[in-house]
Amino acid sequence: MLRKFPLLITLTAVLLSSNINGSIIKKPPPKPVEMAWQELACSEQDRANIYEIVSTVAEKNKLSLLFQQNYLREKGAQIAHVHPLRFLGVIFSNPHLKTCMFYIWDDYFKRTSFVTDLSAALTREADKGKLHPYLNDFCREVNVPAEAVKSFFDSRDWENFVLFLIQS
Repeated sequence: MLRKFPLLITLTAVLLSSNINGSIIKKPPPKPVEMAWQELACSEQDRANIYEIVSTVAEKNKLSLLFQQNYLREKGAQIAHVHPLRFLGVIFSNPHLKTCMFYIWDDYFKRTSFVTDLSAALTREADKGKLHPYLNDFCREVNVPAEAVKSFFDSRDWENFVLFLIQS
C-alpha cells in the first residue's frame, strides 16, 4: 500500500524531520506603535543643541568649522534620536534658525553636507512609514500648507523640500 503513495511517504518524512512551527507557520511582525507628534522626542536640551549646531554652521567660515568639527559631531550625536521632522520643525519655527538656513543654503559645502545627512534620516523614516503620519502636525508647526509639502514627501525630493521651507 505504501508503494502506491510515495509522495505521502516523502511528505511525512519531511514534516517529521522539520520544525513545523518555525518553518511553516509565520507570524507577521508586530506593528510599531504610532506616537503622537507631541510625543516624538525633542527635549529642551535637544532644541538647544539644534540651535547651537545650526547657528554655528551658518555663522562660521569653513576653516573655523574644520576646527570645531569634532565638537559639532558630538552635538550631532546627542540629537541623533530626534525625528528628522522634529529637527526641521525646531529650525523652521524659529526665526533666527530659519535665517541661518539662508546662509547654510548659500554655501555649497554647507548645503551639501546638511542635505546629505538630512536626506538619509528622512529616507530612513520614510522607509519605516514614519513620515506621512506626521505631515499635518509638522506643517502646522512650521506654518506651511500640507498640500504643498506632500509632493516632496511622495517623491522623496528632500533637497527641494528644504528649499521650499527656506523660501516659505
